[in-house]
Amino acid sequence: MTFTELSTDLLADPVALLMSAFFTPSEASKAAGQAYIERLKLRVMDRDAPVSMKAAGAQLGAIREWGSIPSTDRYAMLPRIRQRTLIVHGSKDIVVIPINAFLLAQHLPDAQLVMYPDASHGAQSQHAEVFLQHARLFLDG
Repeated sequence: MTFTELSTDLLADPVALLMSAFFTPSEASKAAGQAYIERLKLRVMDRDAPVSMKAAGAQLGAIREWGSIPSTDRYAMLPRIRQRTLIVHGSKDIVVIPINAFLLAQHLPDAQLVMYPDASHGAQSQHAEVFLQHARLFLDG
């Protein structure tokens, strides 16, 4: 599946949406996706409200627009961001294609990029243990 094939209709089945958008079709990724879903079930209090169809459609439109060729230099303001930045991305992300992570890292002056293999948009969930190690190293650094 590619990002252009995702639709707000998938909101009717949040598990299918998570599995198709956040994890790859590989057995390892699907198993990580199931583990992520089980972890989600553990949190029963203080959960975010479900995303409305209107908000999901707006998000989808904004992400698709970001993936188009810009008429102006959309990266011009990034060098002004001086905050250290950890960019975490999946090598097979279908929501935000991986080249965007490389471009972001290239244009932010103090960015560190971590690209997780065989991962889509849920890279930090699929590789949760190593992501926590990377996040701790970054925050301690």
